[in-house]
Amino acid sequence: MRQVYEVKPTPELNEAFEKLQQHLRQPEKNKTGVHGAKYSDLYAVGKAIRDANKESGAGISFTQPVVSELDANGKERLQVLTIIMHKSGESIVVEGLPLTAGSNNSQEAMKAATYAKRGSLMAAFGITPKDEDDDGEEITALQQYQNNELEQKRRVHAKVKQMLALVDKTKIDLIWAAIGKERGSANDVDKLSMAKASMMYGAIQFANSDIMAVDDSK
Repeated sequence: MRQVYEVKPTPELNEAFEKLQQHLRQPEKNKTGVHGAKYSDLYAVGKAIRDANKESGAGISFTQPVVSELDANGKERLQVLTIIMHKSGESIVVEGLPLTAGSNNSQEAMKAATYAKRGSLMAAFGITPKDEDDDGEEITALQQYQNNELEQKRRVHAKVKQMLALVDKTKIDLIWAAIGKERGSANDVDKLSMAKASMMYGAIQFANSDIMAVDDSK
């Protein structure tokens, strides 16, 4: 299961980030899509950030891991995280675009990861190339990933609400506490992130198992 990152104050990173953005120039459109439109690839986006960091002396770096977790249906879920770090030791984590796991084609998997990293990096650093018209196939792929993610999240929420309505009422508070929240309603379930909803799904299964049964013989 994906690590839950603690949110901490980052005053030095925030100041450095502002300094970097003052020097940030929009990346070069160094690629041409299948429909003839020019766009900035992942390398160009990363280079624009690194160049601005060097010119400003901001002391910022970043990395983009792809994290994996299982959803309520046991299907692998991948997501890009953009971790922005400052030389002071402060850092922030920006959740980025989701990917669809399961492709047996390594080239297609790498292509999907590159698209997601590029879009996530641009969003994290506020990069908005003027009049950019990306490769139509790339846009379609990213929209499909996002649509799949949203549909999967809706299914998990629906399943959790269904199970929550049938669980032993004496265990409701314990289930909510398992995800760090006080008892809520069905509407509150819809507000949960995918990670929290998956955690609640597991908590309900645990609550319904024999592990949670009280041994009255003692």
